[in-house]
Amino acid sequence: ISQSEEFYTKLNYNIQFSNFSIAEVKITIKNLNGNYSFDMNTSSVGVLEKFYKYKSHIYGYSVKDNNKIIPKIYSVNSTYKNKGMKSEVRWNDTKSDLIIKNIPKMDYKKVRKIPKDSIYNVIDPFSSIVNMIQNLENNNTCINEFRVFDGRRRYNIQSIEIGRQFLQKDRPNTFEGYVIICGLRFFPIGGQRIESNWRPEHDKYSDIKVFFGSKNNSLLPVRLEIQRWFGKIITRLVI
Repeated sequence: ISQSEEFYTKLNYNIQFSNFSIAEVKITIKNLNGNYSFDMNTSSVGVLEKFYKYKSHIYGYSVKDNNKIIPKIYSVNSTYKNKGMKSEVRWNDTKSDLIIKNIPKMDYKKVRKIPKDSIYNVIDPFSSIVNMIQNLENNNTCINEFRVFDGRRRYNIQSIEIGRQFLQKDRPNTFEGYVIICGLRFFPIGGQRIESNWRPEHDKYSDIKVFFGSKNNSLLPVRLEIQRWFGKIITRLVI
């Protein structure tokens, strides 16, 4: 993502499981003097659309402070199986002073309660990605640790470098070129489903890989691979 004073881009991603397209993601990012806003629309397609119809709209706004991206607003409006869900987080003057709204409210019979004392010095998911990119651009390293809160889930992220390589195009209209691969691990704190097959303590950094490549002189996520117990999900930037 460009650090220039003014920047505007639209990005399209395709998400596949096996050989089936299951979702499309459309993102608009704006940067004005280091302050970022983004809109992301995700919708299920293909086989997933028939059985698990899903749509979401995410909006965020973040500001630059001492070369770090600090969130101000992060809102999610989603529909899954015709059931709507909204959440919004607003940061006031610090990363610990938050206003949180969830409709409907959290159901602690289904999800783990979020410890109140864990919601401090947190950022939203988009700001964590921007900070990760800026750390790559400024320090040439994938090593990061973020405290993340999206309104309904609280978790920590750690990342390391997996490798650097030339990524060959494996689908039409996808990225080809030199990439830096960062591996991620998620450490759940609260908000995750109680009944789940996910066992984060068994995850390896290589299970979630983000491929960063340069497009129009901007470093961007060009590919995401998630290896789960049921198979691999691959997200590709559409060129």
